[in-house]
Amino acid sequence: MDVQEVQTADEWEDIVSRCFVPLSCLSFEECFYGRMEHLRIDDRLTVSSVESAGHSAERTARTARHADGDDLHLSLQLGSTGLVAQNERSVRVGPGSVTSYATDQAYYLDYSPPSQRQLIIQVSRSSLGIPNRLIDESCRRLLVPSNASTRTLFAHASALRSAVPLATPSGVDELAEATRDLAATMIRSSFTASEVLPQTPAALLATIEEHLRHHAADPELSLDSVAHRHYISRRKLYLLFERNDTTPADFLRRTRLRIGERMLRDEDDPVADVAVRAGFSDPTTFARAFRREYGATPREYRDLHAPRIPAHSAA
Repeated sequence: MDVQEVQTADEWEDIVSRCFVPLSCLSFEECFYGRMEHLRIDDRLTVSSVESAGHSAERTARTARHADGDDLHLSLQLGSTGLVAQNERSVRVGPGSVTSYATDQAYYLDYSPPSQRQLIIQVSRSSLGIPNRLIDESCRRLLVPSNASTRTLFAHASALRSAVPLATPSGVDELAEATRDLAATMIRSSFTASEVLPQTPAALLATIEEHLRHHAADPELSLDSVAHRHYISRRKLYLLFERNDTTPADFLRRTRLRIGERMLRDEDDPVADVAVRAGFSDPTTFARAFRREYGATPREYRDLHAPRIPAHSAA
């Protein structure tokens, strides 16, 4: 992964042009800073985490006409607000907004408010394997509806930053294939109200994992219902998780334990309430599972890790 930090506007223009496509930066917040974590997965796919002070930039029509690629930008706005414009259409973005725009056409980005953060997937449209008309319409809309597919794609993209450096060459190829499959699924799902599922096993596994994370706090969540929702058998569900040397039940249990662990650190609700809110059927089951995972009971863990409020000395 290429990590760059800069303190000047000129350096930032050079970095974003090198990591993405040539851009002209138009204005900058005073005392500018920028940080780019750029991960090239293959020649047709990159994932970048971007933090910067306020600025604006454009891809001019003249520059776009000389584009030597067919890349899309799928961008998740994580912090602050902004505006994305292309083809005489503009949309305002805030935390959670996802946009889709083409780099072989002119576009304008107004990220002038401070504390900007984006997660950006740059992917070749021809590598997605879906009709061009869907991609063109997605870019005309600019704003991608928020749904399970958008959550899955960007959760997967965020995890790539730690997964790719540890993967074998064949593993990297599989991660790239899954990312493209999830990107195509996100675009296809934005045009229908029915369920759209990815086609590759790794992408389907990522989809199911995100579903389990999103619904983990529901104590009624069952593995049979998860398999049914994703149009697979219970056996196929277990075979998918075998790819990561685990089971869906174990994945769900660990997810619920992480939810409970965060609440024990950050909140002061009774342990019984934490157990229910984390998706456990009863406090005893939660306490036993928690002790096996963390080596302490929930109350002991809270005593060790909850933030302390410093006592004020008497005047």
